[in-house]
Amino acid sequence: MTKKRFINILFKATVILLPALILYREINSRNDLPEIAAVFWYQLDNANPWYLWAAFILAPLNWLAEVQKWRPFVQRHEAISMGKALQAVLAGYSFALFTPNRIGEYGGRILFVSPGHQWKAFAANVVGSIGQYLVLLTGGITGGIWFAGQKMDWSAAQQTRVLCASLPALSVAYYCYFNIGLIIPVIAKLPVLKKARGLVSKLRLLLNFSRRDLLYVWYWSALRYAIYSSQYFLLLQFFDIKTGVLMGFSGIATIFLLQTVVPLPAIAGLLVRGGLAIFVWTCFSANEVGILAATFVLWIINLILPALIGTFSLSHVNITTTLGYEDE
Repeated sequence: MTKKRFINILFKATVILLPALILYREINSRNDLPEIAAVFWYQLDNANPWYLWAAFILAPLNWLAEVQKWRPFVQRHEAISMGKALQAVLAGYSFALFTPNRIGEYGGRILFVSPGHQWKAFAANVVGSIGQYLVLLTGGITGGIWFAGQKMDWSAAQQTRVLCASLPALSVAYYCYFNIGLIIPVIAKLPVLKKARGLVSKLRLLLNFSRRDLLYVWYWSALRYAIYSSQYFLLLQFFDIKTGVLMGFSGIATIFLLQTVVPLPAIAGLLVRGGLAIFVWTCFSANEVGILAATFVLWIINLILPALIGTFSLSHVNITTTLGYEDE
């Protein structure tokens, strides 16, 4: 067996077995899983099933929105079909399962791009991630302040103070995003990066993104945010957690914002998600099992399902060729 073949086999075994083992451990550690399953089957028989099916139907739209956010900038350098770009995005989910803040998405995607253009694909993913975080912060701050005022007895003065403190920071973040051309030279002069000339040259790839490009990325990021927020709201309705539309979406925005500041691997964050969900939704319902069930099903739809599909895609990747290595 050649070294190249051994590396490919080892890689495929790892990307298939590691997520499976972590998933098994995460699910097996939940003592409330039988209760969640019982609630799910009860609601499936008694609730409006269209809430659940609509949440599932929105999942592929979420994936395609992410493809549209990333693929056009890769296409500037090499041809990549919608199908291959979708495989790359789903493969990114597989790596994201066991990396903090889903940074593994970067590695999963570049495996579907030729070695000469991988840094350009990486840069496109960086811009996409920043755009998504900006949308998340915008929605989270807005929704969180509203939610705190309605359900946590924040006074108008407290809401105003938090808003006034948040707006300058958010404005700076948007300025930096839409003026990458001004920011990169400043970053390059940081003492910690002065000796890393290769990394600085890679950072300059971000200068290829015009403001129109950045607005395009922000638009698709906002669309994705609307899709997965709607999925969560639909699942709350399916599990009979009645919040009302405005309060429901503000609570969802609050949860997504709080989840983001906890740097846990996606697959290991279920406990945190469940705790945050109970904290927020018990304002509307004492049905903690139903709240956990809605959170668990959303986790399955938006993380586990695409990761499993992505794992299948990764099993067809020739890792050594993709990374630019030749047979010895």
